[in-house]
Amino acid sequence: MTTANSTASTANVLRTTGRAVKTTAKASAAATRFNVRHWRRLLPVHVIAAGGVAAAAANVSVWVWGPWAWPVVALLAVMLWIWLDGIIGGLDHSVKAPAAAQLMFGTVCTLIFTFAAGWLPAWGFILAVGLVLAVWWWAGDTVFTRYTASERRARSLGAALHALGACDATRVTSSSTNAKGDVEYEVFIGDADRPEKFKGEDIAHQLHVDTARVIARRHSAGNSRRMKVTILHAAASAKRNIPHPALDPANRVEGAAWAPGSRSVLDGLAIGRILGSVEDVESFARIFTSNPDAKCLGIFGGTGSGKTNTSSSLLLSAIACGDLVVSGGDPVKIDLGEYLRAAMHRRAETIDEVIADLEGLEALSRDRIQRLKTMLDAEGNRMRNWIPTPERPAFLYLMDELTVLLKQANARQYDKLITLMESLPKHVRQAGIAIGFITQSINAAEIPTTLTSQYGSNFIGHQVKKAHDGEVQGWDVSVTEKGLPTRGQCWVGHPDGGHQPNKTLAYDSDTAITKRQKEWDAMIAEYAAARPVISEHEAKIVGWPRTAGGDLEPAQATETAPEAAPQAAAAFIDADELDAEFGEVDLSDVDGDSAELDAEAIADVPHAARVVTVLREAQGPLPVGALEEKTKVPRRTLQRLLGRLSQDGLIIREGASTATVYRLAA
Repeated sequence: MTTANSTASTANVLRTTGRAVKTTAKASAAATRFNVRHWRRLLPVHVIAAGGVAAAAANVSVWVWGPWAWPVVALLAVMLWIWLDGIIGGLDHSVKAPAAAQLMFGTVCTLIFTFAAGWLPAWGFILAVGLVLAVWWWAGDTVFTRYTASERRARSLGAALHALGACDATRVTSSSTNAKGDVEYEVFIGDADRPEKFKGEDIAHQLHVDTARVIARRHSAGNSRRMKVTILHAAASAKRNIPHPALDPANRVEGAAWAPGSRSVLDGLAIGRILGSVEDVESFARIFTSNPDAKCLGIFGGTGSGKTNTSSSLLLSAIACGDLVVSGGDPVKIDLGEYLRAAMHRRAETIDEVIADLEGLEALSRDRIQRLKTMLDAEGNRMRNWIPTPERPAFLYLMDELTVLLKQANARQYDKLITLMESLPKHVRQAGIAIGFITQSINAAEIPTTLTSQYGSNFIGHQVKKAHDGEVQGWDVSVTEKGLPTRGQCWVGHPDGGHQPNKTLAYDSDTAITKRQKEWDAMIAEYAAARPVISEHEAKIVGWPRTAGGDLEPAQATETAPEAAPQAAAAFIDADELDAEFGEVDLSDVDGDSAELDAEAIADVPHAARVVTVLREAQGPLPVGALEEKTKVPRRTLQRLLGRLSQDGLIIREGASTATVYRLAA
């Protein structure tokens, strides 16, 4: 019983002592802050006094308990020193150095008072150092002004957070200011709070500043304990768009950051600068995860939001990569990549061409996955994913105006597009092929969620005109005018997920396209010369030219001589011979809504003659879908004719499965 009482009494004494030490520490910290604000020249005097008190306490302890008390005194002194050092580590950067100097000065004072109190030169040393610190550190207006400003800002933001319902444990730990005047705060989040609770516009309201000046976000992915709050020196709307760095010729010389073919898609595609980053950090759109797997990319935004400019910046960064084949389709406006066409491998201008491209990419993914089984990386390890290199480049295919494209497609084209866009992302990731969707809307009523789910957190979101309820791909970011008040601002996600989207101001590419035409064309020519070459094997599968800009020549040839092809086709094979071999058109096979020719015209032109004519006009290979559309021959009859023409050597079949194409024999 006596032992239990003794133990309980000792525990109570320890608890009481702990509370006393904690209270004393808080009071000392408060007194120190008060002294710093009001009697900063006298702070060294307080440090000397604190050292004297500590030395006196040590000597009294030894006098009462004997020499064995020295180890206990030394242990307590070390613990106190470490605790004070930790407090200094959490101070604002501008006052860490003077605070550390005061700690060292206090330590020296304590040692002198304890072991050399009767040595007069030691007292002279203390007085001299104390005078220097008083004049140099704390009487200096610059250091003190920075400290008081930092303290005032921290108190102001802390009051704003608590007005928004923050718990007592949530506090501002530090603040820093860059040369532009932007202020960034580090905030520790208590157990009862979450970073999502404190929105930038709410903080701006409490601080009475423009909402465009405040950006609040997590400190890092998955970290719910720390967040950053940035107060911009000027509103984001007042910031000018920075020209794309590739536009500067000095950045394109050999060895420079934007030298043609020097960049890698694995490092990301630079599209602008992160708003609110004190270090002025570059913002990257990524089409590869850290695995690396290819990942779809979603780009959305209303008319006038800056989506086209951002897409141009994205494409410009893409053609600077020596390990990426850049392509796209825009049947609606035929505008995507128009001014970068010489550096792109493919641009589809009709819905059927887009379908054929997607089918070709699907076939290429199957081929690449089969070849991966026998491929080794640079270290001799078996490859599980297609790692892009200049010899084995990745593929990026962007589809512009997706919402309008789906509306303009007929029933057959719509079903085919949806099927391909839903299945492709699942099959092509391992093969190093990325699909990008560009659209004006993110509403489920206009674009199926089965498509938006393909890119997930990997999106570039601009301002949308209509109010959007709920989260954007799992993130609580505002894509209305309130959240993105200026043209060119956008949220940039990350393919790995878990990363807070960055608010970005996109690089300005449109100005160079419209007002610096010669410089732009010269830059594109430089990049076009360094673009990767598709292997002959893969070019046959997708049906694309091997080199960038290779699809320009056939298009120009078709435009300059539109009537030459039918005459050449008629001279190539006699229609009567084909008629005798394959027979005339069966009118019952031709759909009424698709056959625009009258009965006499159809009867005069055999099926096979029209197939040959279309292939000659195309001056290149065509898939079955394009032949069906152009010849108005039913699919069943067309496939039978293509088989017999191939057997007779009149046409040649290339590719396999959905990537099959046909061309005239040489």
